[in-house]
Amino acid sequence: MKSSAVDSSHDHRTPRARILVLTTSYPSEDGDPTGVFIAHLLGAIKRRGYVIKVVAPSDGTFHGRRELDGIETVRFGYFRPRSLERLTRPGGGIPENMARSLLARVQVLPMMAMFVWVCLSEIRGSDIIYANWLGAGIIGAIANFFTRKPLVVSFRGDDGYLARERFLWRILTKWVARRSSIVAPVSGDLLHILLDLGVPEGKCRLPRFGVDTQLFYPPAEPRKAGEEVKLLFVGSLIGRKGIRDLLLTLAHPSLEMVHLTVVGDGMDKPELLEMSRRSDMEERIEWRGFLPPAEVARLMRISDALCLPSYMEGRPNVVNEAMASGLPVVAARVGGIPDMVIEGETAFLFTPGNVTELLGCLVTLVSDPQLRIRMGRAGHEFLVRSGVSWDTTAEEFDVLFSGLVTDTRK
Repeated sequence: MKSSAVDSSHDHRTPRARILVLTTSYPSEDGDPTGVFIAHLLGAIKRRGYVIKVVAPSDGTFHGRRELDGIETVRFGYFRPRSLERLTRPGGGIPENMARSLLARVQVLPMMAMFVWVCLSEIRGSDIIYANWLGAGIIGAIANFFTRKPLVVSFRGDDGYLARERFLWRILTKWVARRSSIVAPVSGDLLHILLDLGVPEGKCRLPRFGVDTQLFYPPAEPRKAGEEVKLLFVGSLIGRKGIRDLLLTLAHPSLEMVHLTVVGDGMDKPELLEMSRRSDMEERIEWRGFLPPAEVARLMRISDALCLPSYMEGRPNVVNEAMASGLPVVAARVGGIPDMVIEGETAFLFTPGNVTELLGCLVTLVSDPQLRIRMGRAGHEFLVRSGVSWDTTAEEFDVLFSGLVTDTRK
């Protein structure tokens, strides 16, 4: 299914509508990278005349109401004392938190109950509900049941894959889809999963999710080749991101000139630090933790390649950000990644978990500075030709939202 075509002249005809956004991941303050891709999308949608309010569980740093970039956000608590909230802590996501913590599993029902309560308390005056991930989709479906307000749901990765593999997730996904007016997964892979589950094709849309090209752009001059090759990893330090495989691969003698910068944090960090120590790679790895987008963009401009060895992805925005920055990409062939790149021209792809293939991809790039430059340029040119930006994504959501508002006002 192709992305819907959009006429830019639609701007002045857009009805002014109020969107209640439900999500389990969203920035708590300026510079917070958590769920920043949703914030970018909402900012672009707001510029098109929509009034937006975000409802999300607290990530442990803020509870209450505040405005971020002109968008009202409501962060609710769901457990006492607040310091023991574990379910929605950053660094991996709800499924990973549940897998690691009994306390997080105990908090599922209270979090969902509070989510329903706050959603119904804040929904008055809204025209449309827009939910991200299955958890928020369930809340949106309950709100739709009581209010009949149209619901749009985006499936973003692990929620779709778990629906394919687990009975309860499958039942909940089907129910949310039935209550939705539009289902907007982030990748063709997730779209096929939803269609296989019986979601009507007529309900499905596949928007192009964008990238901030004002923030992510190539360096003025290509980085000069030297003895050290700078590799960048951006993501949560959890099992499904595959960073253990990356560390195993970098221990190979043929990659001893590679310096790795790790941006992100998560539950597996102590184990990964110990792994790097045992492999005598401590001096070759820089652990930066979570960083604001501007600093990530700067690191991309001084790096030689991005590596994303994940076992599970939806449509990782970091791939678009790397190509916008003129970086070649080495990534696992999972989720929406093959649709985002031109294999062999803008990226090298490998079978997830196959460290031999990953080693081959990295050795090829590391040993050829001119290839890195060519692939980086090709990626940037491909992204420019594709017209991928948050404004184009907002245009496509504008079409979806304005159609629903027109229907409800007839």
